[in-house]
Amino acid sequence: MPLPRRARLVAIAVLGVLALAGAGGTFALQLRGDSRQPQAQLVFAEFGPKADHVFIAPADDPAQRTLVTTVEHVDGWGLNPAIAPAGVLVAYTVLAPGSRPQADSPAELWLLDVLKQTKQRLAGDADLRIAPILDRDGKSLVYRVSEPGARQSLMRVDLRTGVRRTLVTIETAFGTFPVGFAADGALVYASLSVEGTGMFSVSEGKPPVQLFRVDQITRDWRLSPDGSALAFLAPEIVSERVVHRLQVMRLDGGRAQPVRAASVEPGAADQYGAAWTPGGDAITVGREATPSDRAGAVTLAVEDGGVTALAAPARGFDLPLGWSSDGRALAARSFDGKSANAPGTETTVVVSTDGARRPVTGSGEIIVFGWVDV
Repeated sequence: MPLPRRARLVAIAVLGVLALAGAGGTFALQLRGDSRQPQAQLVFAEFGPKADHVFIAPADDPAQRTLVTTVEHVDGWGLNPAIAPAGVLVAYTVLAPGSRPQADSPAELWLLDVLKQTKQRLAGDADLRIAPILDRDGKSLVYRVSEPGARQSLMRVDLRTGVRRTLVTIETAFGTFPVGFAADGALVYASLSVEGTGMFSVSEGKPPVQLFRVDQITRDWRLSPDGSALAFLAPEIVSERVVHRLQVMRLDGGRAQPVRAASVEPGAADQYGAAWTPGGDAITVGREATPSDRAGAVTLAVEDGGVTALAAPARGFDLPLGWSSDGRALAARSFDGKSANAPGTETTVVVSTDGARRPVTGSGEIIVFGWVDV
C-alpha cells in the first residue's frame, strides 16, 4: 500500500487495525425532478498525489463515472471518507494544502452534497486517521479530535446550524472510535484498552453508558441500518492460530444481548469486513481462501444463521464495504493474496447478486465513500 497516503491512516482492517478545488463537470441527466426511478450510484474518489477526484457511477457500469468535485490536499496524503453517506451527503477529513504532512496534523472536516455538488467546511481540528460518522437522517455528524498526548474527544456537529459540542473526552493511549448512532439517537463508540474493547453509548449532556465489554481488541464495528444491532470482528484461537470472526450484539437502550454468533464454517479461516444488508436482517463478511475453496464473501442471516454466497474472485478474497440501498450491489475491496498476512494487490469491485463482478478502476487508488440513490 502506498505511503504516506495510506499510512491510509484509516489503517485497513485486513492488515491489522482496522480512508478545495472547484467542482467538476455536471451530471449527464437532470437528476432532480426526473421521472425515472432513483438508481444506486457508487461514490468514490481516485487518489492523486496532490488532489483526489470524487466521482459518482452506476452500480451496473462503474466505468461510466461522472466527476463531482476535486479535493486538494498535502502532497501524498489523500482524504478519509465517512463510513457511509446519509442520503446524498458524504463527509471526509483531509490535510489541506500547506498543512504539516504528518498523521497527527489537524485535518479539515468537510461535508459534500454529491447531487448539488456543493461543499461545506465544518471544522479544522479533525483527526485525519479516524473516519467521521453521519447520522441516518443527515442532521448531524461526529468526528474525533486528538490532542497532544492521550486526550481524545468525540465532537458532534449539527449540520443545520454548524454548532459543535463535545460528547465525550477520554484520556487513552489506545484509541476511541466513533461507530454510529443507536436506535435512540445516542452515539455508539468503541474504547480500546489493555482490558480489551469497551462499547459505550453517549447522548449530549449525559454521561456515557457502557453497553458491554469484550476481553479482546475487536475491530470493524458496524451498526445495523436501524441502529438496533452491532456487528464486529473478534479474535479467536482456532487450530493454533488467531483468526477474526464475526459477532453480533443486539442493543436495547443501555443493555446489550448477544445474537447467535455468525459463522461461515468451523474451520480456521479468517473473516474480513462487516457490511449490513439494507434490511438489517443479515450481514456480509469476507473470508480467507482455503486450498479447496475460492473465497467469495458470504451473507449471513443474523437470526437463523442462513448463508448465501456471493460471486468469488478468481483468486484471493474480498473485504465488504457496503451494500446499495436496493440490496443488489456490494462495494468491496478485493485482494489477490492468500490472507491478511499476505494480501497481495488490491482492487475495488462491485459484486452484484446476479453473479457479476465489476471493477472500479482509475489511475490512482480508489477510495470508496459508499452508495447514494439519484
